[in-house]
Amino acid sequence: MEIPAGERRVWLSRLSNPWLHLIGALTGLVTAAGTVAAACGLIGAQWALVTPFAVASLAMFASASVQARVTEAGLEVAFGPLGWPARRWAAGDIVSARVEDRRPAQVGGWGYRLGGLGTTVMLRSGECLVIRPRTGSEFAVSVDDAERGATLLNAFASRRRGGA
Repeated sequence: MEIPAGERRVWLSRLSNPWLHLIGALTGLVTAAGTVAAACGLIGAQWALVTPFAVASLAMFASASVQARVTEAGLEVAFGPLGWPARRWAAGDIVSARVEDRRPAQVGGWGYRLGGLGTTVMLRSGECLVIRPRTGSEFAVSVDDAERGATLLNAFASRRRGGA
């Protein structure tokens, strides 16, 4: 895909996993119940029991949704409802982008996974946008319309490297 100089194109894809949201809500309820029980003196200050549920709830909400955005600057992958934390790659630092079908069993499960295929953000099975950066391992994110994102990212990366 050749993009005329000066023309701006943007690709954006968002994905959310309702099961991870549900787990986050359930662990949040356990946290709230434990906090209320401790405040009322029913269980004493058992923060060692409540804290892991609070951390799990925050982690679930932070990793239950993802937004991938390709612009002339490169790729940004933002997590959670606030779009934080985010990972960014400059277009010139990306060697290539492609689409690949991946399953949770291939990458070690759901969520933010590190493994033999590099880093994968797995919120659903199927189509993933996969980039190969100049340095570091591959990064994949499960999103809809990954083909369009990969095509646009390859065009921007080629232009930044001086290929177009």
